[in-house]
Amino acid sequence: MFKNYPVIQGFKTAWRNIKKNKGFFALNFIGLYISVVVCILIGLIILHETNFDKQTNSKISIYRIVSTSVSSNGKTYSPVTPYPLASAMRAAMPYEKLVSQIHFQTNALISFDDKKFKTENIIFADSVFPKIFPLNVKEGSIQRALAEPGFAVLTEKTAHKFFGNQNAIGKRIKIKNLIDLEVAAIIADPPSNTDLPCNVLIPYSSLRPEFIGGLPLSEWGVNSAGFTYIGLSNQNQIRHTEAILSSIAKEHVNDPKQGVETSYHLQPLSDIHYDQLYAANNPTYTINLQYLYLLGAIGLFLILAACINYTNLSTALAIKKSKEVGVRKTLGATRIQLIKQFLSETFLLTALVFITAAFSVRFFLPLSNNFLDKNIPLDWFHLNSALLLTGLWIFVSLLSGLYPAFVLSGFNPLNALKNKIAAPKSSQITLRRGLVVFQFLTAQILIIGALVVAKQMNFIQSKSLGFNKENVVDIALPENKPEQLKLLHNKLLAIPGISSFSFSLGAPVSGDGVSTSFNTKEKYASEKIDVAVKATDKNYLKTYGLQLKADRWFDENDERNIDNPIPDSLKRYVFVLNETAVKALGFSSAQNALGKKVTFGMNNISAPVIGVVKDYNTSSLHDAVKPVLMIEFPFFYYDAGIKLTNGYSTSTLAAIEKVWTSVYPEHLFESSFLDQHLASLYKNERRTQQLFYLFTFLSIVINVLGLVGLLSFMIEQKTKEIGIRKVLGASIKD
Repeated sequence: MFKNYPVIQGFKTAWRNIKKNKGFFALNFIGLYISVVVCILIGLIILHETNFDKQTNSKISIYRIVSTSVSSNGKTYSPVTPYPLASAMRAAMPYEKLVSQIHFQTNALISFDDKKFKTENIIFADSVFPKIFPLNVKEGSIQRALAEPGFAVLTEKTAHKFFGNQNAIGKRIKIKNLIDLEVAAIIADPPSNTDLPCNVLIPYSSLRPEFIGGLPLSEWGVNSAGFTYIGLSNQNQIRHTEAILSSIAKEHVNDPKQGVETSYHLQPLSDIHYDQLYAANNPTYTINLQYLYLLGAIGLFLILAACINYTNLSTALAIKKSKEVGVRKTLGATRIQLIKQFLSETFLLTALVFITAAFSVRFFLPLSNNFLDKNIPLDWFHLNSALLLTGLWIFVSLLSGLYPAFVLSGFNPLNALKNKIAAPKSSQITLRRGLVVFQFLTAQILIIGALVVAKQMNFIQSKSLGFNKENVVDIALPENKPEQLKLLHNKLLAIPGISSFSFSLGAPVSGDGVSTSFNTKEKYASEKIDVAVKATDKNYLKTYGLQLKADRWFDENDERNIDNPIPDSLKRYVFVLNETAVKALGFSSAQNALGKKVTFGMNNISAPVIGVVKDYNTSSLHDAVKPVLMIEFPFFYYDAGIKLTNGYSTSTLAAIEKVWTSVYPEHLFESSFLDQHLASLYKNERRTQQLFYLFTFLSIVINVLGLVGLLSFMIEQKTKEIGIRKVLGASIKD
């Protein structure tokens, strides 16, 4: 009768069996549902991360120019290139038309009609840019927009944010109160998985030195946020292009007397998102492939745990299905037909799980995006997403159902009808025990991982950074004209809730900073050492709680400042170093460095060392403490650090904002708390900790569900034994 067994009839029988064993169904459904939802989310994350920049021009191979510098301190890697590099490449390669130079502005104030918007991801691009990275133009034309200064191109989302439903073409906007632009075109929003995010495009010819702190754009020694891209149609051009880059570096960058050798290389566009060497200063984040492997392994472990539950429960329920197997075999069913029948039960159950999970993901994905700071889309009709869902369903169904199907279909029909199923073979018992051990082993691994991450976070939170981070608010200064700094200084003095404040290039740990080289005056010409430069004032030490180790800090007699302006011809520079800088210069103690003349790379200024401070971190704890040179340099005062007397007071913060707005009425007030900024540096670690906690909890839940199922079945097997014991007088307690 099973020769032409209809598929639909098979699923009807499977549905009846599921209804007959509701407890079995519920336990397996919950375990599979949890693991499938998590696995789908992990799969979507992996698909998103592995498809970065796949929407670019497929006719050419796109590369980014990156640099490697070798000095006595070792190697440094950077994706940032000098602004004249593209012009030099075009001159050396007149036949190569696809060389583009851009400037990436992380954020800037855009204003129009008394409206102000802080806008992120602004690109100054030349006319070659759309030939390398094709743009989907919705309105207007980009031909003139990127070829001539004075225009702007907005994405659809940005245009709607600025102008609502009005036509944005022809509207005028202002960037950082520096340049006026006319909106010439609207382009489609870029995909979320790109290493070059963009909301506003501005012609490269509109770029001014003020966007990089007033530094000249024509200098080869200036590295701010410039990136160079090239599109090659022939793989044979790679060696030739790198040879050209080598000659350019030799001609314009490298000087044998400097002690630093820089080389330029081609980095494939497909490598940018994963290459950790050149992750610093990327327009967007990079991800370690090991992290994706770890996520995939955790998803696989959770799926395996749920499948093991199904396998164990299915084989444990073999006695209940033994008569069914005996009847079917007596009526002529073959083992293959029985395997198909039992697999159909598994496929039906998992189909219900996956349908429920697919609908649930629409609710969980926004939560995941918010937690991970991503914008992963969900489209089940997209080929990759559909393949993920279908492939996962087939994999889970086969993994869960194959072994139980082979076990159940192998029963002897005579013994099955007499309900005399033999005890499981030792190999089956060993396998079942092995599967349970594997389940709990994976849970133990996740628990250990969670404990390790928790210990790391405790270390990060308790580690002293060498400065005070409490009750300090940082506000950005859009301009640093002397009269503005003087006015702001006087107005801040009048606010009672302020303990102290300092003008500088940024807090000890901040995104702002300048790196150059330094050494003692005698050695500077022949040997240069990398150093981080902090432009500070005389209040920096008190505001941020730095600890002085030797001699003194800056005072009003050291440098021209807003309190004591003196002519350029009379100003006197002095330096304060940290302990690591003292050691890098070869001094055995802080006292030995005092009074020594040091030269550093900004205009080759030489000045004496007047003090040494205790080491403090200038970046997260991921990086070692670096040599730091501090100097009073008002030209770089783009930040005000304010220490509050009695913690974060709403009235004090409101007063600071009012004062700031009165000095900079055309700009948008921005502030950040130093402790919150420091916490953001370890955002990935905190996420990893929370993810480990979540995955560990889910793994334990799935494993417990499996144990509950097995224990319930063991109790059911002992029903007669329990009845006999009660008849003979045993109590519930016994």
